[in-house]
Amino acid sequence: MQLKYLGRVYLTLNLLIFASIGLGALVNPEAFVAAIGMSFVSPAAVPEFLATYGGFMLAIAVILLIALAMRPHRRAAYAALSLSYIGFALGRLFGMLTTGSFDERNLLFLALEVVMVAWGLFCYRESRWLPLQHGH
Repeated sequence: MQLKYLGRVYLTLNLLIFASIGLGALVNPEAFVAAIGMSFVSPAAVPEFLATYGGFMLAIAVILLIALAMRPHRRAAYAALSLSYIGFALGRLFGMLTTGSFDERNLLFLALEVVMVAWGLFCYRESRWLPLQHGH
């Protein structure tokens, strides 16, 4: 794969990830919650879950769609995604350290988050050197 496509692949992959999470949460919240090892302890928890895992994830997907359609917004999208994955990773690491939950799933997601941070920062750094016609 050519370097000039690496940024678009990163944005597209993230768009698909965030859209899938958002749609999955909205379509069947009970199954989604069960799949990640959680449960709703009260009816009031459902709207909070849907706001975060449904609405917010879909909003991120729309932002990424805009960045893919409008090249000048891509660099900001790389930065925002990198910062988001840093937040995910630090929150997960904090949770793992405070609860001792170093299970396979958490370690896998932590590793993926670190990869996504590195990939996003690389795209961010490289995007300042490429002219707009390169499509980064």
